[in-house]
Amino acid sequence: MLSPRERLQKAVRREQPDRVPLDLGGSATGIESVPYKDLLRYFELPAENITCFVREHAEPHEELLQKLSVDTRYLRIRPPHNYSREILPDNSYYDEWGIRWRKPPSSFYWDPVEHPFGGTASPAAVRRHNWPVIKDPGRTAGLREKARQLYETTPYALVADAPMNGVFETCLLLRGYQAFLEDLIANRHFAFTLLEKVTGLLIELYQYYLEAIGPYVDVVMTTDDLGMQQSLLISPQMYREMIKPFQKEFFAAIKQKTKAALFLHSCGAIRPLIPDLIEIGVDIINPVQPTAKNMDTAELKAEFGRHITFWGAVDSQRTLVKGSPEDVAAEVRRRLRDLAPGGGYVLCASHNIQPGVSPQNIAAIYETANRFGWYDR
Repeated sequence: MLSPRERLQKAVRREQPDRVPLDLGGSATGIESVPYKDLLRYFELPAENITCFVREHAEPHEELLQKLSVDTRYLRIRPPHNYSREILPDNSYYDEWGIRWRKPPSSFYWDPVEHPFGGTASPAAVRRHNWPVIKDPGRTAGLREKARQLYETTPYALVADAPMNGVFETCLLLRGYQAFLEDLIANRHFAFTLLEKVTGLLIELYQYYLEAIGPYVDVVMTTDDLGMQQSLLISPQMYREMIKPFQKEFFAAIKQKTKAALFLHSCGAIRPLIPDLIEIGVDIINPVQPTAKNMDTAELKAEFGRHITFWGAVDSQRTLVKGSPEDVAAEVRRRLRDLAPGGGYVLCASHNIQPGVSPQNIAAIYETANRFGWYDR
């Protein structure tokens, strides 16, 4: 039997391991605090003192990860010393980029409600903005020691997870979605200036992060949503003109610091851009949203399976929320059938597990994968 680290390494190289690796706990592959507490109670584990590493994303307990046979463990970058999240009277806060997030009383989710460049769109405003301090020792305090300890004393695959957005999505949040999409057409000088600045900061951040943990990790996660349910957010031509060159620069900088595989989380109907993502160095695509247009998993495997690893794919939009444990088991078996052959698949939900998903359905994911995900049984 392979160790979890060996298992994931083979899968990411698109070689056939002994079992499909299982994941839970990343910023885009995790579980929210409400269903997490329910899951802990279901397994009769302590449900107090839940830690959330960003907004409502829960940090899974080691005992639960072992119970589910999860193969991954996460190393997360931290905020700088001079930043602490201050919750304002309206239940909102400003992140270190200056974006304001708010959770209404009746909601489970934090939404971006104020954008630093929402009313100003000039290159001069980009230069004047109070940008995050990147090389702050608080970001990586103790991380190298933790990485070495996990690498040397545990069998798990280690994943570098910086819970923040990529080049495109950070610009959308800094400016506002509609405004920045309009800028890409009508205010390109500003859009280019903002993309260039954000790319430089992200390169600096990831390189600083990977100087601490790069030798020990198997995967580096990035996230940059390019799609929605029925289409891309922008045309392929616009992506190739305005976004792809910056992503390419960002990904190349990451690969200068580590031999780990590069993971990109990008929701939605992104099939037209998968060849571009492979070209600029993406090794793993997530979440493989099976309910989005033209994201049939069997077709994706046939078309791209020799060139990229798929990570996710268990439908969290419909089946996990509305189905029975039997429906979830059937869903898991379908994704195993479509994506597992020959390696190149890591199984988990197709996005963070949300409130409304029963613990029985979550358990069914891992019970089914542990039963049917073996290649030699």
